[in-house]
Amino acid sequence: MNQEKRRKRVAALLLVAIVLVFWNLIQMLSPSREQIRVACVGDSITYGTGVENREENCYPVKLQEALGTEQWRVGNFGVDGATVQEAPKASYREQDRYRQSLDYEAKVVVLMLGTNDAKTGNWKDRETFLKDYGTLVESYRSLDASPEVILVTPPCVFAAETGEASFGVEADAVSQIALAVKAYGAEEGLTVIDLYALTENHPEWFREDGIHPNAEGAARIAGAVYDAVKATDTADEE
Repeated sequence: MNQEKRRKRVAALLLVAIVLVFWNLIQMLSPSREQIRVACVGDSITYGTGVENREENCYPVKLQEALGTEQWRVGNFGVDGATVQEAPKASYREQDRYRQSLDYEAKVVVLMLGTNDAKTGNWKDRETFLKDYGTLVESYRSLDASPEVILVTPPCVFAAETGEASFGVEADAVSQIALAVKAYGAEEGLTVIDLYALTENHPEWFREDGIHPNAEGAARIAGAVYDAVKATDTADEE
């Protein structure tokens, strides 16, 4: 009798072991859930120029840390000196990183440009800026992946330690661009992060040039972008 019980117990344990083996095998062979890609499009502020330990502290990296790597993948498509306006040679649409961002198959595009457009010699007027801005935005919205586009105004700029405008960026032009981006976003029904308002009372978030965020500033930007990304319909697909 005891021997019969032992045989049944061994058979039951063997059955459980077989089930577990097959379950683990199925899990290993099943395709993992595809990551949601986020393309961070922008200029040197996105790229992380001047940020201490850029590879660890630029805002796209901090955004990746906040979102986690299991379901999210963040790409940094920032280009030093890039503009929205087509006339300057630094137009973002003329850059290799622009074409790479289009091919990234992102479900969310975070677009933060405008600071370089505010440079003396680059800035023309609101109408010219919005025309080229709309063209850039639509190039992402028309992609097959139909990404959600989040607009980010350029941050506030501060006088450099020398007391002069850094890189020829005109503070008044930055303000006009921020207002134009907000108006465009409202008209198109797009999410807009008002980074100008978020940063205008925080010069301590920027390096001595008054233009580029430091590590704390990059983290603050990442936090604002994180909130916007997590509020998208795409985030509901997690």
